[in-house]
Amino acid sequence: MAKCPKCGNQLPDDAAFCGVCGSPIANNANGGKGGEIPTFTPPNQGAPIFTPPKNAAPTFQPPRGGGQHSGPVCYHHPTESAAARCARCGKYICKDCAEAYGVSAGEYAGKCLCYDCCQEIVAQNVEELTRNKNKIKGQFILQIIGMVIGFIFGMSMGVESGDIGSGFVAGLICACIGGVFLSAMKAFFSLTWDVIKIAFSGNFGWLTVLSIIWNIIVIVFKCIWITVSNTIQYIIYLKKTSGFIEEDSACLQQMRDYMEYTLVRNQNKGVDLETLMNEGSELYNNSYAQAVRNNGEAAADAALRQATTRIAENGEIIRDFPNAAAA
Repeated sequence: MAKCPKCGNQLPDDAAFCGVCGSPIANNANGGKGGEIPTFTPPNQGAPIFTPPKNAAPTFQPPRGGGQHSGPVCYHHPTESAAARCARCGKYICKDCAEAYGVSAGEYAGKCLCYDCCQEIVAQNVEELTRNKNKIKGQFILQIIGMVIGFIFGMSMGVESGDIGSGFVAGLICACIGGVFLSAMKAFFSLTWDVIKIAFSGNFGWLTVLSIIWNIIVIVFKCIWITVSNTIQYIIYLKKTSGFIEEDSACLQQMRDYMEYTLVRNQNKGVDLETLMNEGSELYNNSYAQAVRNNGEAAADAALRQATTRIAENGEIIRDFPNAAAA
């Protein structure tokens, strides 16, 4: 346990600030590396410019220099003291960002993400979902073509024999085999090779014939199961992820509007919200500002947290797509 040098309060070893008096803990305020406590000098003009990170796990060093804060400051709002760090990349973020970008479910449940990481997750979601849907469409098309060919082949046998009923059943069975044609051919060729080896060994008999018949029945039922399960899997995944790209984009727009709202408010301290939302003003079409005006800041923050959670949850569902269709 660490002890606050100012008030003597007992603190966790990795504490950056005292929870009682707010004093920074010199050994932990800059990530536990010791040395000078990072501070920040506000820029002279313009809003801080931030660029989305290019790497999957971007690193961040808090700004240094003399100024009004004795500890780390928010990456997106440099005039605000840091209150937390992004659970994904480690950026320092202020209390407002931590509350607005908190995640309530999924991999990052109970933690918070920064705006940059939310932006990157959305980009990854769109890329991976597009790739998965293209894969499903390609495999679905091949499966349908195989099923149609198999059904026609099975029906033709019934027509030749004059029994339309048995031809229909044969058509369904052949359609299921055609739906996973490559897997079926692989299984049949493997069985044929085993039969050839048995025949050359001189052990071919009635038991071998029964074994061949049994294996053919197993292969047929396996093809039926794979075709049906793949079809169900495709439909469920496409239905579950329907609208994810549009939903993620809308959630990210909420975050952009929040970021714009906070930057404008920081640059216009003392100016009331209605003035900043007048027609032609900077927040005129800002959805977060409208939510604050209509429902209050607490409700607007709650909606923003839901948006952050939705992005994280959508990413987990997208990346949970199994590769069963490759069988």
